[in-house]
Amino acid sequence: MRHILFFLLSIVLFCVNNSLVAQIPEKIYGKNKVLKPNEYYLQQIPLWKNEIDKNPKNADAWFNYYRANRNAYIKGEEDNSQKSKGISRFDRLKNIVDEMERQVPNSYEYNFAKWLNGNNDLNLFPYLEKAHNLSPQSSEPIMSLIFYYEIKGNYAKRDENIEAFYSIGDYSPGLLNYSYNLLSALEKEAIVFTEGDKDTEAILLLTKGKKYRPDVRMLNVNLLLIKEYRERIFNELEIPQLDFDPMTNEDTYEQFQQIIIKLVASNKKGRTVYAAVTVSRPYRDKINNDLYLTGLAYLYSTKKIDNISLLVQNIEQVFLLDYLKEYFSINDISVGNVNSMNGNYLFPFAALSQHYYSIGNAVRADYFKKLALKVAKEGEILNEYQTCFTE
Repeated sequence: MRHILFFLLSIVLFCVNNSLVAQIPEKIYGKNKVLKPNEYYLQQIPLWKNEIDKNPKNADAWFNYYRANRNAYIKGEEDNSQKSKGISRFDRLKNIVDEMERQVPNSYEYNFAKWLNGNNDLNLFPYLEKAHNLSPQSSEPIMSLIFYYEIKGNYAKRDENIEAFYSIGDYSPGLLNYSYNLLSALEKEAIVFTEGDKDTEAILLLTKGKKYRPDVRMLNVNLLLIKEYRERIFNELEIPQLDFDPMTNEDTYEQFQQIIIKLVASNKKGRTVYAAVTVSRPYRDKINNDLYLTGLAYLYSTKKIDNISLLVQNIEQVFLLDYLKEYFSINDISVGNVNSMNGNYLFPFAALSQHYYSIGNAVRADYFKKLALKVAKEGEILNEYQTCFTE
């Protein structure tokens, strides 16, 4: 009987503890900084809404409520309101920002949310500028300014804001380590495609801030959807201009995805083109046979190349891998994203391990197999690890 009572008491305490945790609204970061499971954001939405109900003038509560909604995926919603019978994600976020305008119009939080919700709408720059002026030590608006001036081609202002960003110190050493290795394996004067925020931001911070591999030109596929940016970059790199607007409809967007890497590779300056491994499959599928893994990026080449020899050279002689073995930046709140990005080492490590096994060098093969297992565990991709080392 005593054991049963103890068991029941344990269950009650467990439920109480979890209930208490569930009732605490927490600061919501952008996914490129701290990524949580979708259930977390769904839980945080009503908690922050409760804070707003207590005080509709609480700008911080409004911003966290907006960001929880922005980060959350709600089943059944469409990004495009024209495709959804009910409210869309676009409508949901717009409604929040509109209400913020009514309640906290002169706040940093409203102005930055207005900019974020525009998804690089350059016409909304005054909101970004006001947000920065209201909170000049906040790093997120500074990063947005970096991208804004990159898009506008004002490189002096871009670099000025990169210096400001570094001075605040709100960056992830691990993501810089990752992007350092990505850049280190590229040919001179290379063009490299990225898609996500994490490696795009870090590459800008390294190439333009630390002047590491300033010869490399980074092109983010999402930024290339902006006509003003795309046309200027294509003129700079002597690339044929698109004869269609990729944002017209789904068909033109899909066409853009299928041709953009190959089109950029036709640049008249003869610059070598890479696609970071983080670039999604729709951009790679049509040219998959012409992509060769040489590190943390695929080299695009219509001629067959020996990518294994390049992998050996880059990983063994160029990459700095100590941070994978022991990561000392314990205060890095982006460590989850660092581990996720480091998961991209799995496939080059697997290829290298298999190569060493094939030539009878079991010591080096086992070394990279163990390192691959470590990044797979930390990046929570053990299924991919099993696939790589059993096939």
